[in-house]
Amino acid sequence: MLTFTLGQAPTSITCPTRFILDSRIHQFEVLQRFKSRPLSLILVGLTLCAATGWYLFGTPRWLNANPGNKSKPNLVVITLDTTRADRIGAYGATRVETPHLDRLAAEGVLFEQTMTTAPLTLPAHSTMFTGRFPPVHGVRDNGGFFLGADELTLAERLKAAGFATGAVVGAYVLDSKWGLDQGFDSYFDEFDLSKYRAISLGAIQRRGDEVVDRGLEWLEQQASAANVPFFAWLHLYDPHTPYDAPEPFASRYAGRPYDGEIAFTDAQVGRVVSFLEERGQLDNTIIVVVGDHGESLNEHGEASHGFFIYDVALRVPFIIRAPSLGQRGRRVKDVVRTVDLLPTVLDLLGAKTPDEMDGRSLVPLMTGAQSEMGLEAYAEALYPLHHYGWSDLRALRSGRYKLIAAPRPELFDIEQDPHEQTNLFETRRPLGDRMLARLREIEGDFAEREKPQQPAVEMDPDARARLAALGYVGSFTAAVKPDENRTGLADPKDKIGLFNLISEARDLSKDEDQFAKVVGMLERVLAEDPAVIDAYFMLGNLHAKVDRQEEAISYFKKVLALKPNDEMAVVNMANAFRQIGKDEEALVGYRRFLTLDPRNSQVRYEVAQILIDRDDLGEARQMLQEALSLEPKLAAARNALAVVALNEGDLNGAEQEIRRLLSEKPDARLAHYNLALIAERRRDAKTAETEYLKELELHPANFKAAFNLGRLYEATGNHQAQEIALRKSIEANPRFAEGHFFLAKLYLDQGRRFEEAIGLARRGTELRPRPEVAPLGHYVLADLYNRTGRHADSAREAARGRALEQALRAGRRS
Repeated sequence: MLTFTLGQAPTSITCPTRFILDSRIHQFEVLQRFKSRPLSLILVGLTLCAATGWYLFGTPRWLNANPGNKSKPNLVVITLDTTRADRIGAYGATRVETPHLDRLAAEGVLFEQTMTTAPLTLPAHSTMFTGRFPPVHGVRDNGGFFLGADELTLAERLKAAGFATGAVVGAYVLDSKWGLDQGFDSYFDEFDLSKYRAISLGAIQRRGDEVVDRGLEWLEQQASAANVPFFAWLHLYDPHTPYDAPEPFASRYAGRPYDGEIAFTDAQVGRVVSFLEERGQLDNTIIVVVGDHGESLNEHGEASHGFFIYDVALRVPFIIRAPSLGQRGRRVKDVVRTVDLLPTVLDLLGAKTPDEMDGRSLVPLMTGAQSEMGLEAYAEALYPLHHYGWSDLRALRSGRYKLIAAPRPELFDIEQDPHEQTNLFETRRPLGDRMLARLREIEGDFAEREKPQQPAVEMDPDARARLAALGYVGSFTAAVKPDENRTGLADPKDKIGLFNLISEARDLSKDEDQFAKVVGMLERVLAEDPAVIDAYFMLGNLHAKVDRQEEAISYFKKVLALKPNDEMAVVNMANAFRQIGKDEEALVGYRRFLTLDPRNSQVRYEVAQILIDRDDLGEARQMLQEALSLEPKLAAARNALAVVALNEGDLNGAEQEIRRLLSEKPDARLAHYNLALIAERRRDAKTAETEYLKELELHPANFKAAFNLGRLYEATGNHQAQEIALRKSIEANPRFAEGHFFLAKLYLDQGRRFEEAIGLARRGTELRPRPEVAPLGHYVLADLYNRTGRHADSAREAARGRALEQALRAGRRS
C-alpha cells in the first residue's frame, strides 16, 4: 500500500498653493503674492473658501463617535484590475457596452483624469488603501514586497469605527500573505497552490462571477446587523490576461477579447448594484469603482502592462456614487490620483484625514466647491529593473504636462497630445528640467519617509555555504535601491522588443505543445541580453512543467545568481528538488524561502511533508500549526496534522482531525483518502472501499486513491475491479510508475495480455519510480520475458532488479 498522503506536491482642505507649471504659472505667482498679504486678507480668503465648501467645517464627525450610530452609510469599493478608462462608455467608449458603470457615473461623480501610482496590482492597491505613495508604504512590485503591519489601512480605520469589513479578491497577487488583509473581518482569497508545479503570480486567479458570488454571500450576512455599517471590497481581475470572457461576452466581442472582459466585468458590477437596490441599501451606500491600472494593448509597443508608464497604463476609471452629496452626473476634469481614494472616502464619511497621508480629499471637486486642486501625480514602474535589469521609470503629472524620467526623459502635453506621441523634452527643455527638479524634490521627501529595504540575511557560515552550494543564492546583499546606480542601465524604450518577445512566450507557454517554440524564443532573448532575469525564470518553469526538473533547477540557479532574493525562483527550485526526490535540498530551499516570505503557509506545509517523511513529527506538527495560524482554512495542513497523529499511532486523533476538516470543507482533497487508510489500519476493508470511492467521486484525478483501491480489490480477490482501478490510476497520472508495474503484474498473474504487460512494465521503469519499488518493475519484466521465451532479456532484467535491490539495502545500512 502507499503511505498516508499529504498532497501534491487624515488632511484638511485648503485652497491650492503648490507649484503649478507652465500654462498655470500665473497661479503660482498670484499665490506667492497672496502669501505676503496682511493676515486679515488671508482670513477673508479662508472664509470664502469655507463658504463654498460646506463640508470643511459642517460635516458631522460621527466616524469617531458611537460605533452603533444608525446614520452611518455603508461603503462598497470595487477595484477593476487592468481596466482602461477609455474602454468604458461613460469615458467615451462606443464599442463596449458598460451600462452599469455608466449608470453609476450618471448617478454620481466621474473623474476624467485619474492617475494610478504603479501599473501593477499589489503596489496600486496598497496605495489606494493606505493613501500613501509606493516608496512610502514600501510595496514596489508584485511579489517579494509586503504591506507592513505598521501601515494603517482603510479597513483598519473603519473596523475601529464599528464597521463590519469584508473582502473578496480575484487573484493570488492580492492574497492575504502580502498584507492587504489588515483590518478585514473576512478576507476571501483561498487560492490552492498545491495543483501548480511552478508558481507564477499572474496566472493564479478566479473569475469575477465567483468573486461577486462570494461578496454577495458576505453582504447578505450583514443584512441582519441593521445597526452595523459595512465596508466591502471586491476585486475583479478579469480584464487581466489571458482575455477569456465567458459567454455571451466572448461571442458578442469576438475578435476583441479584452473588450469582452470589460463588458463581463461591468455585468458583475451590475450584480452588486442590483443587490443593494433590491435590499433598499443603495441610497445608504457609497459606491467607489476604481481601476488599479490600465492595459497598453500594443500602444507604445507594449502588449500588456507593467513595463511603461504611459497613460494607457496609468489613466484609470474612477467613479464615486455618494447619494448624500446630491451630485448626479458631475464630471471632474482636474487631475486626481488613486492615492486620494482613502482620504476622499474618509471625508465623505465625516472623518478627519491623518496628516501623514500623501492623498488629499477630492470632495471639494465632487461638490464643485473647487474646480482645480493642483495635485501632482506621481507614478513609478520598477518592473523593468526588478525583472530585466533595465532602468526603472518614474512619472510626474502636473496640470496638462507629464514627465517620464528615464535614461532619455520624455515630456508630453496631455491636453494637446493625449496619446503621448510627441516628446517635447528637448523643445521645451526649461519646463522639462523644472519638472525633473520637482520630481527629485518629491523623491527626496519619499526618501526621508521611505520604508527600509529588506536587510541582508544574517546566517552562520555553514548555512551560507550550504545554500550557495545548492545554488539558492548568488550573494546575501540587500537589493539595490531603485533610485541609485541607474548609470549604464538600459532605457526600457530600447528593450520593448525583448519585453514583448517574453510576453508572447509567456502566453504560448500555457500550451505544453509549444514547449520547443517557447524555449527558442527565450533563448533568442538571452542571446541578445544574457542578464534578463525573467527569461531564465520562465525557462525554469517551462522545464518543471514537463518534468525536466534538473534543467529547471539549472535555470532557477541562474535567476538567483542575478537576483538572490527572488522568492519565486527559490520556491520553484525547491519544488523541483522535491519532485526528483532530493528532499534535503528542497528543505534547504523552503527554509530559505521562509526568510524571504515569513507569512507563507503553503511552504510551511511543504516543509512539514518532508519532516513527516523523515519521521520528525514534533517539528512537523509545529510547522503545520504555524501554517494554520497564518491560514486557518488551509485544508492540506489540517489533513497533514492527521498524518502526524496517525504516524504516532493515534488513529482516533487522526480521524478527529479529518472529521474537523470535512466539517469545514466537505470536499477537501485527500480527506476521504486518508479516512480509507485509517480504516485499513483497523482492518475494515468495507469502510476503506467506501472512502476510496468517495474520494474518487469528489476528486477523480486522485491516482493514489485509485491505486490503493486496486490493491484493496487484489486482497479481496476482486480482480475485475482491481484492473479497472489500476487502469484508472495511470489514466489519472500517466507518469505514475507503480500503477504501470502493478497492472503489468496483474496481467502476468492472470497469464494474459503479455505484450501489453511488457509495455506497461517498460514504461514504468522509464518513469523514475521510487527506489523501494524500482526493482519490482525489472522483476516483472524478467518474468514476462521468461514467459514469452526471451530468456536473455529475462536474465538482464532480473540482474537489474537485483542490483537496484542491493543498492537500496546498502543505502539503508549506511
